[in-house]
Amino acid sequence: MIWKFITFFVRKLDPEIAHKLTIKFLKLGFHPRLNQSVVPIKIGNLIFKNLLGVAAGFDKNAEVINKIHFLNFGFTEVGTITPVPQYGNPKPRIFRLEKDKAIINRNGFNNLGMLEAKKRLEDYRKSYPVGSDFLVGINIGPNKNSKDRFNDYKVLAKNLSVFADYISINVSSPNTPKLRDFQKKENLEKVINFVKDGIAASKTIKNKLPIFLKIAPDINKQTLNSIIEIAHSQKIFGLIISNTTLDRDKNLKSKRSIESGGLSGKPLFKKSTDILSQANKIIKNNNYKLFLIAAGGVSDSKSAYVKILCGAHLVQLYSSLTFEGPLVANKIIGGMLKLMKRDNIENIFDIVGITDNPIEAMNIAINGFKNP
Repeated sequence: MIWKFITFFVRKLDPEIAHKLTIKFLKLGFHPRLNQSVVPIKIGNLIFKNLLGVAAGFDKNAEVINKIHFLNFGFTEVGTITPVPQYGNPKPRIFRLEKDKAIINRNGFNNLGMLEAKKRLEDYRKSYPVGSDFLVGINIGPNKNSKDRFNDYKVLAKNLSVFADYISINVSSPNTPKLRDFQKKENLEKVINFVKDGIAASKTIKNKLPIFLKIAPDINKQTLNSIIEIAHSQKIFGLIISNTTLDRDKNLKSKRSIESGGLSGKPLFKKSTDILSQANKIIKNNNYKLFLIAAGGVSDSKSAYVKILCGAHLVQLYSSLTFEGPLVANKIIGGMLKLMKRDNIENIFDIVGITDNPIEAMNIAINGFKNP
C-alpha cells in the first residue's frame, strides 16, 4: 500500500523533478526489496535471470544499477550516454498524459557525459564484474552539436565497452535533429563499423561484445528490411524495437498530446508491436539469427506476453514504472508465470515469435491457446 501512495504522490510532481526524486530514493535505498524471479533466458552468450529489463532513459547516468535488480528486473540499460555532457532541450521537456498512461519527452540526450558515466560504471564493476547475474547494457549516442557524430560512437564504444554486457546503438531518438537519418543504409553501416572499431580499440577482450540497434517505430517496411539486412550482414546481435514515436493517435485524450517529442507508454504498444511482428517475420523468412528486445507500451503481463508471442526474446519498459510504480516488474513476471502455467509452457522460447499477427497474439494472451 505504501508504494501505491508514494507512486501517487510522485506523479503529482513535475515529471522531471519526479524522475530526479525517484533516482534519489533508489540511491538512498528507499525502495522495495523483492526477490528476483528466476525465469532463465539465454540468448547467444548472454544469460538473463528473467526477461524483463529497464529501458534506456531511466538511469541515464548509471547511478542506480545496483538498485534496479531489487525491483525484480533481469537487466537494465543505462544511457543514452554522449561523449561530453549535454543539457538537452529547453524545459519543460517531459509531459505526462495521465488519461492515456503515456509520456511525451523531448529531452534531447540530457546526461552528464561519458567520463562521469565511466566513473560510475567502473565503480559498479568492482563489485559486479561483467557477466554477473544482473546484466547491464550501455546505450550510446552522439552529441547534438558534434562535428563528427560517427566518431562519437567510436569514442563511446572505446571507453565504455569494457563495462558492458552489451552495447546498444541509439540511431532512433526523435529528439536529436537528423539522428534518424542514421537508420539509412550507408549511414547505418558506417555507424556500426565505427562502433566495432571502438570496441576493438577498447580494453575489453570481448571483441564479440553483443551489439543491439535501437530503431524507431516510425519506419516503413522497406527501411525495416534494409536495417535487418544490414544487421545480418554486419553480424549484429539484435534489434531493440522500438524507440518513441512522433505519431499521435487521434484517440489520445490528454490536452498535452499536442506537445512535440517522442510518445511512449500505452499508445505506443500497437505501433511498436506491429514493427516487432514485421521484423520477426522477415528474420524467420530469411532464417537470420537476430535477437529481439521489445519496448513500447508494456504495462502488464498480457502486453509482455504479446511481445514474446510476436518475436521478442526480452522485454523492456520505462513509462509503466511512472504509472504503475516500483512493483510493476513483480506484477508482470508473476502474471507471465501464471499465463505460462495456464498454457502449459515450460520454456518461454517455445512461444517466441509463433505468430506474426499482434491481434492473434493478444487473443492468445487473453484466452490462451485453443486446441484444434
